[in-house]
Amino acid sequence: MLTAGQEKRKFFRHPIHWPILIGLASPGASLHSHDISLGGLCFYWRRKLRKGKDISLTIPIREKSFEVRARVMYSKEDRKTGAYRTGVSFHDPCSALRAKLAEEALKILEYRKTLSKELGREVSEEEAAEKWIKEYAEQFSAP
Repeated sequence: MLTAGQEKRKFFRHPIHWPILIGLASPGASLHSHDISLGGLCFYWRRKLRKGKDISLTIPIREKSFEVRARVMYSKEDRKTGAYRTGVSFHDPCSALRAKLAEEALKILEYRKTLSKELGREVSEEEAAEKWIKEYAEQFSAP
């Protein structure tokens, strides 16, 4: 039995706020991601999705797109936004790895902005990636 404040999820969730694409929508239609873990992804979309439905998602980052296959675990209306908060689990280890790589790339882009601000100069993506890996890669790696 879980006690108050205990997490029941198998994987730790990381906040992620990045537009992603869903294979069910017309080209160019995006949804807003909320969080991601090794096991799945949570996002907001305008339509309710049936539990158990298989979907494909694309996480575009710069010139690279990370394609993942997932299954809908829940889709609940969020009264504040009018959108549906939808949780999906990844179909396979390859999809989970692609999502993890996308998450890491997004973290590096965020880190680049922070470094540029702290250093008072524009930091290249390569420099930010190198510093980020040295500082955070061990914490970020899968258990």
